Amino acid sequence: MKSFETFEHGADIGIRGFGESPERALSNLLKALASVMVENDIFLEDKTTISYNIEVEADYSDELLVAFVNKIISLSYSENILFLEFDGEVVLKDRCFIKGSLKGVWLDYDKYGYGVEVKGATFTMAKFEKENEYYIAQCVIDV
Repeated sequence: MKSFETFEHGADIGIRGFGESPERALSNLLKALASVMVENDIFLEDKTTISYNIEVEADYSDELLVAFVNKIISLSYSENILFLEFDGEVVLKDRCFIKGSLKGVWLDYDKYGYGVEVKGATFTMAKFEKENEYYIAQCVIDV
């Protein structure tokens, strides 16, 4: 099974991460997002050297995912970082939250190339849940 993918959705792009835990699904979702933001996927071979703390809360898991992705997009462009890993805790029941650290590399367009400008995450097809033995984190991003 692949760990992440992108998919077409009208004029936008869907991103999806899979994992045996919600934390792994988020890490793989970050890779899917990065694969849209830059042209060359050699970022997968690079060692993460940057760490950034993150905390997100929401009432529902899909709302949590959209808030998380929007925060990542904002941080990526403002801090010039391509986020690739999440390490921390995810709770998807009652009051949902994500708390931990993001790991990434400098967003180097000379090295990775220019991908598509991502404007934000939407609730279209948003879900963050366990299906069978794997967690799926997905949404459509406005490009």
